[in-house]
Amino acid sequence: MTLLGFGDDNLVFFDFEFSYVSIIGASISVFLGIVMTQSGFDKIFNWEGELDFITGKFANTPLANFSTFGLIQVTIFEILSGLLSLFGSLMALFYNDYSYAIMGLILAASSLAILMLGQRISKDYEGAAVLVPYYILTMFGLFIYTQF
Repeated sequence: MTLLGFGDDNLVFFDFEFSYVSIIGASISVFLGIVMTQSGFDKIFNWEGELDFITGKFANTPLANFSTFGLIQVTIFEILSGLLSLFGSLMALFYNDYSYAIMGLILAASSLAILMLGQRISKDYEGAAVLVPYYILTMFGLFIYTQF
C-alpha cells in the first residue's frame, strides 16, 4: 500500500490515484462550492434583510418590480451551483465523473452573470468588480474540466 507517492501525472494517496489536473479542478469546485452555498444560505437565513437591501438597491431601476423574483432566482442558482460543485468535486476525484462539477460551475457562472447584471444596472461598479475574480476562477475551472 502506498501512503503517498508523486508521479509525473498523478498523486497516489492510500492507493488512490489522482491526476494533478483532477486535483486542480476539484479544488476549484470545492472553493466555489463553499462560496456559492454559503452565499445562498445567507440569503435564506437573512431573507428579510436581503430583500430590503435588494429592493432599495433597485428602487430607481427597471428591475424595481422584480426584487423578490430576482432574489429567489439567485438564491436557487447559488445553492444548486454550490451543492453540485461540492458533490462534483468528489465525483471528479474518486469516480472520474466530471458532469456534476461542470454543471455546478455552469450554474455558478450563470449566478455570477445574473449578479453582475444587477450590479451594473444599479450602477454599483465596485460591487461588480468584486465578482470578476470569481467569474475568472469559474471559467478556469470549466477549462480544467475540458482537459479530460
